[in-house]
Amino acid sequence: MIGTSFLRVAAHDDDYSTNAAVTYSMSKEQPEYLRVNPLTGWVYVNQPISQRTYITREIVATDGGNRSSSVELSVTITNVKNQPPQWDRDSYEVVIPENTVRDTPIVTIKATSPLGDPRVTYNLEDGMVPETNMPVRFYLTPNREDGSASILVAEPLDYETTRNFILRVRAQNVAAVPLAAFTTVYLNITDVNDNVPFFTSSIYEASVTEGAEVGTFVTQVSSNDLDLGLNGKISYSLLNDRSGDYQYFRIDPELGSIYTEAVFDRETKGSYLLEVKSVDGWESARPGKHGQPNSDTAYVRVFISDVNDNKPVFAQTVYEVDVDEDADVGFAILTVSANDEDEGTWWRGRK
Repeated sequence: MIGTSFLRVAAHDDDYSTNAAVTYSMSKEQPEYLRVNPLTGWVYVNQPISQRTYITREIVATDGGNRSSSVELSVTITNVKNQPPQWDRDSYEVVIPENTVRDTPIVTIKATSPLGDPRVTYNLEDGMVPETNMPVRFYLTPNREDGSASILVAEPLDYETTRNFILRVRAQNVAAVPLAAFTTVYLNITDVNDNVPFFTSSIYEASVTEGAEVGTFVTQVSSNDLDLGLNGKISYSLLNDRSGDYQYFRIDPELGSIYTEAVFDRETKGSYLLEVKSVDGWESARPGKHGQPNSDTAYVRVFISDVNDNKPVFAQTVYEVDVDEDADVGFAILTVSANDEDEGTWWRGRK
């Protein structure tokens, strides 16, 4: 119909004031089927269109400084009895967990062709970034029974990598001049407890001075879990072992800080080996866990540092020796020895 607007073009100019004022014009080819409003950019029908398939025109945007840019407009002319498919919905919203397995249908979509051939073909449009199905994480398959189509999972999903997808689906009718319509599938991925709370080190080393009071800080262990919420909430504990070393220490279950529960004597025992465990806060989604949370273990070697808390002790309490009356000056008559259970510079015996 003459005067019908069907498309609005828009150009942007980064200048200011009158230099940024944009006006639009269209190449004047005869017959002049189409025109563009110079101020709004709306393209409208100017005169009855004869039977032709395409109209191509150039639209020019000009700013206040007489600088211009152009774009090509291609219009497909269709028969009034050929209408694009109509989608059941303008958009679809889907929520699935990240551990959804390959080939699982996640949503059924449908478009119908109201005029002419009722058949409709579907295509899942390629994207340019991960959130738009690039690389491919989903695929589409038609359902011949009712003319719908299903979108299925093509590859493993990972909430920690990509949490949302926007999929664009094209539906096209079967006609001499095929027409298409589009819908959007908004897909949200939910987190599952599929990550293990890994310790930052498999073996930690620390030291405590012998004689230090109970409650002395030893070290802090740390574990990382990529999951969110309870799935990634970590608690720490000391594991019981045959040596019994664990009973001389305690660990803060939330912070992973380890403290002493006894006063140590290096001369009795010089080091202790602890096994620590980190556990996340929910049932694991990993195979074989049978409802148990994910966990990891590490070791902490605690060395007891020496202090000078022992005095040297002679091998004998009394020494007796005979010396000849004519012995030379400087003649060695006896060697005595003492032992100190401390180590290093704390023990320097003199003879």
